[in-house]
Amino acid sequence: MKKLLIVSSLFIAAFLFNQGSTNSQALYFFVTNNTGFTLNNIYVTPNETTNWGNDILPNDLFENGSSVRVDIPADYGSTCKFDMKITDLEGNYITFTGMDACRLHTIVLNADGTYSAME
Repeated sequence: MKKLLIVSSLFIAAFLFNQGSTNSQALYFFVTNNTGFTLNNIYVTPNETTNWGNDILPNDLFENGSSVRVDIPADYGSTCKFDMKITDLEGNYITFTGMDACRLHTIVLNADGTYSAME
């Protein structure tokens, strides 16, 4: 009986741990390049920090008219508010601040330096 109780407790603990793991997946959204330029870097950072970290663009180049899925690193914590910096091949960049990645589905980058967000 004692052995059955221990095994049952371990099973329940493993189940609860597994449930928590599936709820803490990294955030992601899609970015569509409608700028007329080839882009080559995408950086994101939690809104409250200033360190851009590593380029998270999944490809080397981000051609005009294409879309990519951008995954926000899980080690950025549970915050939803992010800033994004995007660079082109000539080193020019634009930043967008205060984006809510928890509600965001797709960002369309426009030629005039603005973006349209779809939730």
